[in-house]
Parts: sequence; structure tokens; C-alpha cells
Amino acid sequence: MPDRVSLLVKIFKIELEESENDIQALMDYYAARFENLEITPYVWQENRALLLKEVSCIKELEVDLRDWVPPEDNTDILAALHSLKMYLQDLVIKYDYPEVVKIVIDRISEKVSRYIE
Repeated sequence: MPDRVSLLVKIFKIELEESENDIQALMDYYAARFENLEITPYVWQENRALLLKEVSCIKELEVDLRDWVPPEDNTDILAALHSLKMYLQDLVIKYDYPEVVKIVIDRISEKVSRYIE
């Protein structure tokens, strides 16, 4: 894999990990609200289950990044980014991941495109 494409994958992976951290922070927030009796046990468990599912899906995508094959014309880094984004979005559909995971991929793609332009 050419250096620029390899760097693209590394940046994308870092951003996926950062999204995991954001979800963990949200889970901590909900836990504090539950402990302060601001939300019911039912709401806490539902939110927690959804957030854990999202983290699990993002972790799987991090593993799947290794299987992505960049386009043959690896001189166009934006085309490579688009290819990577489509690859990950196809996995979201294939494995029936929550819709928010697709949104995370879109946001990361936008952010990474600003890095590399």
C-alpha cells in the first residue's frame, strides 16, 4: 500500500478510535445521570445497550480496515478516501449495523478529506 494511502488508513483508524472515546464519554454521562436518579433504570439500560453496540460495530470496522483494497490508481488520495468510505458503508449495510455508525463514517470521511486536501 503506498505511503499516502497507508497514512489515510491510519488517520481513519485514529478517528474511529476517537469516536469510540466519544461514545464512552456519552456512556459515562448517562451513568452519572442514572446514579443521580435523573433517568430510570430502563432508560439507562437501553442507552447503555445501544452505545455498547455502536462501540462494538466501530471496533469491528477497525479490524475490517485491514481488508480494504485501495483503488489501482493510488495517486488520487480523494478517490482512495471515497473508496474506503464506500467499503465501510457497505459493511454497515452487510452486517446491519446501527444507522449511526454510517453517520460516524460520513463525518470521519469529511474530516479526513479536510486533512488531506
